[in-house]
Amino acid sequence: MYNIYNKSVEYNNMTYSIDNLRLKTYIKYQDFKELEFFINTVYKDKINKFWISDRIQCFHYNYAMEFDNCSFYFAFMHNNEGVNYNREDMEYNFTIDFNPNKVKDNPLLLIILDRFSNWYLKSLDLAIDIPVNILDILFDILGKRKVQTLSYGKDNITYRLGNGDGKIKIYNKKIESNLNIVGHLTRVEVTKEFDDFPICYLKRFQLSDSIFPCLYLNQYVFSFSDYTTKDKTLMAVLYAVQSGYPIKDLSRNYKEKVKDLLEAGSRIKFNKSIAEEVFKKTIFYYFIRRSSKQIIF
Repeated sequence: MYNIYNKSVEYNNMTYSIDNLRLKTYIKYQDFKELEFFINTVYKDKINKFWISDRIQCFHYNYAMEFDNCSFYFAFMHNNEGVNYNREDMEYNFTIDFNPNKVKDNPLLLIILDRFSNWYLKSLDLAIDIPVNILDILFDILGKRKVQTLSYGKDNITYRLGNGDGKIKIYNKKIESNLNIVGHLTRVEVTKEFDDFPICYLKRFQLSDSIFPCLYLNQYVFSFSDYTTKDKTLMAVLYAVQSGYPIKDLSRNYKEKVKDLLEAGSRIKFNKSIAEEVFKKTIFYYFIRRSSKQIIF
């Protein structure tokens, strides 16, 4: 296993991990001012950027923290909330966004997570690392309206499918992280957004199989029987797909036929139970601690 994970689970020759978490809770204005004082006293040199925004879709107070090997962001008091500074008991949105694989056990992050309770999950990025070359992976966009390809030559390629909830990113992880490893490593990242899932109900957490992309290994080998018994035009279309022609640009008829050929032995099968397991392991890592105020039933 590569030393690029905080918590991970290996299954079927693939490694699952959580590559981003966005969590929120509600705290009082005074609680935030105390946290601010602490950070400006102890971690002032780690503040990469602080800004105040009045835009309705943004948070009022924003901090971007930068450390030697990681960074993370937190914000307080969303501008769509009704603010009343005369009410000391009022609580406002406090949100933190970080990558567990990079932040890991950063002391400030742990202090912030320990300091407050009643956390909710807003979004996560599930990362699945596959030890194959990205050029050997075919994908179906499955109705995604936006598809972007960034190519820097050879196998230094990034695919982006969709926006927001359910967006997918496929890229060469070995090149992106400059990993000194033997072989190839392609990363598939899936973003899933939630409507304030309570961390306290972690045992009830579930994902849907529909979050996973439709990927195939480009390993269909033509046999003599293919050329003699199968549709020769289909074989030509399959060859074109294996050479880089997008599946999405095929006619509906040939798209279904090509997918049928690949489905039998080439589809990459993801496992939602493993994805749920690695999320729970990551949450346990941050909240099952003596100093944590978060309760998990």
